Order: sequence, then C-alpha cells, then structure tokens
Amino acid sequence: MRSTTPARFFPAIALAFAGWLLPGPAVAQPLGQQIVGAWRLVSIYNEDKGVKRHLLGETPVGLLMFDRAGTVSQFLSRPDLPRFAVPNRMQGSDKENRDVVHGMIAGFGTYKVDGDTVTIKWIGSSFPNRIGSEEKRTYKIVGDEMSAVNPSASVGGTSHARFVRVAAGG
Repeated sequence: MRSTTPARFFPAIALAFAGWLLPGPAVAQPLGQQIVGAWRLVSIYNEDKGVKRHLLGETPVGLLMFDRAGTVSQFLSRPDLPRFAVPNRMQGSDKENRDVVHGMIAGFGTYKVDGDTVTIKWIGSSFPNRIGSEEKRTYKIVGDEMSAVNPSASVGGTSHARFVRVAAGG
C-alpha cells in the first residue's frame, strides 16, 4: 500500500519531533519554588560600620528550612558551644548561659516571597525581641547554593550567609 504522505515531508516531520525531544532554554523557577527545602549553613558573617565579624566562628553549623505551606525554621550555631558543668540547662552558670546566647540563634515563623525578597514573620525565637516582628531578607539561589543578606541582623548590622541544599535522605 502506498503512503499518502510524500517522502519530501519526512525530514520536516522528523525535525519537528526532534525539537520536542531536545532540551529548550532553561527557564528559571521563581524564588518561592526554589527556596522550599532544607538548607545547611556553610558560612555567615556580620558586617557593621565597616567591621566584618564571624560571630558563629569560621565553621558554623545550622539548618534553615522552608516548606511549601509558608513555614520557616532556622537554627544557627557555633560548632563549639561549651557544655554546661551540670547536665541540666536550667542550672547553667551566668557565663554558660551567656556563651550559649552569644553562640546561637534559632527561630520559626511564616514567610512570604516577593521577587528576591523573603519577609519572615517570627512566631518564636531564641532572641525574644524578634517574636512578632517581620524581617526582610534578600536571597539568591544558583544551583544548590543559596546566599542570604539580612540587613536587620539580631546583633545589629547586616548578616551575609551562604547555604547549600540538603540532599534528599542526607
């Protein structure tokens, strides 16, 4: 049986199908989609009046998590927080308590994304002055790396942080 499609159309049809199979130009996802997940802290420093300080040390530890429902949670810390002499957090000495407060920050709340700006409304925080406040931060994601700039850091000045996405199961 003879085909009703002339042979001269086969190359054009093949090219059309190939165009569907080949990857097209990459389309960047909006920040609100990219930010969802868990992020491990790589580095953070504070800059205030031209002075740069690594308040959580050169190798900080921490997690920052954003879920699809608009909830955010973070825990950022020095890796070398001193242990209390007594195994009861309510019986820490003044120095032990001060070292912990100076060596970590934690909180949770809700977030909204507008362009590259994330507004966090703090519901709970290890720094009580944050509770009920809103902070605007700028985030940029390239691949599995995220940078964050917080112009209203809890220690004054501006904090600059770098995170990497936590791989599934890891």
